[in-house]
Amino acid sequence: MSSRAIVNLLSKITVMKNSVVAMLIIVLSAGFGFAQDTTTMNKKTKELADAKTELAAAQAKVDALVAQIEALKPVIKWKTGGFQALNFNQGSFSNWSLGGVNAISVTALGNAYANYKFSNWTWDNNLDLAYGLLQNKGEDIRKNEDKIDFQSKVGRKASDKLSWASIARFESQFDKGYDFNDEDENRPVISRFMAPAYLKLSLGIDYKPTDKLSIYISPAAGKWTFVTDDSIAAQHLYIPEEHGNANRRGEFGALTSFIYQNKKIAKNIGLRTSLELFNNYTDDNRPNRRNIDVDWQVRTDIKISKYIGANLFTHLKYDHDTKIEYDPENKPGVTGPRTQFKELFGLGFNYKF
Repeated sequence: MSSRAIVNLLSKITVMKNSVVAMLIIVLSAGFGFAQDTTTMNKKTKELADAKTELAAAQAKVDALVAQIEALKPVIKWKTGGFQALNFNQGSFSNWSLGGVNAISVTALGNAYANYKFSNWTWDNNLDLAYGLLQNKGEDIRKNEDKIDFQSKVGRKASDKLSWASIARFESQFDKGYDFNDEDENRPVISRFMAPAYLKLSLGIDYKPTDKLSIYISPAAGKWTFVTDDSIAAQHLYIPEEHGNANRRGEFGALTSFIYQNKKIAKNIGLRTSLELFNNYTDDNRPNRRNIDVDWQVRTDIKISKYIGANLFTHLKYDHDTKIEYDPENKPGVTGPRTQFKELFGLGFNYKF
């Protein structure tokens, strides 16, 4: 082999050697970089784990402090409130071709509640009062609204939505009521305080699927009707004549009630509706056991401004034992059970407390 060939061979070997060395340097650099990245990632992972541990410890401390603060707060067992309203209505006519009667009316409404809640016990109390006067031109002043309605319910929680409960309810009116179908100036008085009055006591279960709806079912309910005025009792408007005592009557049966209350069913509008059904399944008059007493009340409150509002109230009742003169013109003095309905709308001063 010539010297020139030997030089060329050595040159090629040198180039190959340099290439191998360069490749080794690249591989070693990449491995070192990967090892460095792995070390950094492990470090950051450890820092994250430490931070989570510190956060959990801090949250536990916060929770403990919140619990201690709550334990130091006084337990609020009672919630109270209500509203008052004074509504006015006035109408005046002069040479009005379509006719009309000058009239003025004023109605006072009041509601108060006091609700107790502690541990598994609740005690809800609600009082509704109303009294209104109306005067049409040429007529005496007469009442157009008169109500006393008090209900008290005691319950013991059995589950999240179910409670054992007992309800007491009292209903009557403040003032005398007259039979205005009788045109005689000495028209008969047909109602006054405690004539009639109703007392209901019951034991049952109370189901509350939401905080706005209550469904109460009682298979053991008593209803007592009182007519403490003998002259009103003698008319047998509220207690059947065939019953032995015209001043007092007791009934035993089943009671169901539905109450829905939403203070903001829409903007500036509140709604409260209650439906009560009672069936006397021990009535001496067996056919009457199929009849159900119905008491359905709906009150809508509309807020116009801070102290001005409107109220719409409807009340539907049916009691087979309550006798009403249903055709005074053609059959004066003929009475019988009838569906009763009352609707009142008022605009005036409202105040909530």
